Amino acid sequence: MPASAMPWYIKAVLRIALPAACLAALYLSIPGEISLAKTAGWSAHYAPAMPVCLSVYALSAGAIATYRRKMRLPGQVTALIGALMALILAMSAQSISHLIEQTYMEGSALLTVAVSCIPPLVIGHLIHMAETPSQAVSASEEMEELKEMNQGLMTSLVAVESAALTSHAGAILVELERVTGAVEELSEETEELTEGLEEALKEAEAKPRRKHLALTRDKIEEARQALAAKGESVTVAKVCEVLGISQATYYRYNATAA
Repeated sequence: MPASAMPWYIKAVLRIALPAACLAALYLSIPGEISLAKTAGWSAHYAPAMPVCLSVYALSAGAIATYRRKMRLPGQVTALIGALMALILAMSAQSISHLIEQTYMEGSALLTVAVSCIPPLVIGHLIHMAETPSQAVSASEEMEELKEMNQGLMTSLVAVESAALTSHAGAILVELERVTGAVEELSEETEELTEGLEEALKEAEAKPRRKHLALTRDKIEEARQALAAKGESVTVAKVCEVLGISQATYYRYNATAA
């Protein structure tokens, strides 16, 4: 059996014992409340309505107070006060009627006025509490309207945000394509510039080398001729000694040397 299941004897108390006790209490209240009504001046024809007035008032105030507290509706305090006043009136009616019957006290003008005010006070408070259903319905409807309005606003905001994000994403893609094209153009220009620089460096390196090659050959030839004019032997070692170069340099720049 589930832990939350209600035992059979608790169900019996709620369905049988509780209604039986309420009916018995109401039945026992009838004589005293009728007697009190007669003491206040109501005739035997109208006096039996007093138990109905007080009992129904107590039940109504208690039920409405519980409902308002459970639903967190306004007017909980007044409904609770009404339920307590109904219980106090019912208990007072029983006690006073029994005290009068047992000659412990006598009726008075104040008692007559107080008992006579019970019906209009009950009617006024019941009318005030009768607004609970309409207030509950209007509050419920208002909550539903607020929920629908909130959902509509959220949907609109999501749509606007989605459109803005889509537009922003499109603009970003266009800008990205433009930047990509610019990068490709810059890369091509860089390649062309690199190629031009490489060719220029090759040409710049080749010109001094050719010039230096011609200059070195001329010096070697001049040194050979000078040695021959002096009558000295013209050898590679002698030419290198005169010019102050190595034999490797000599052969590099003077491939036709002896």
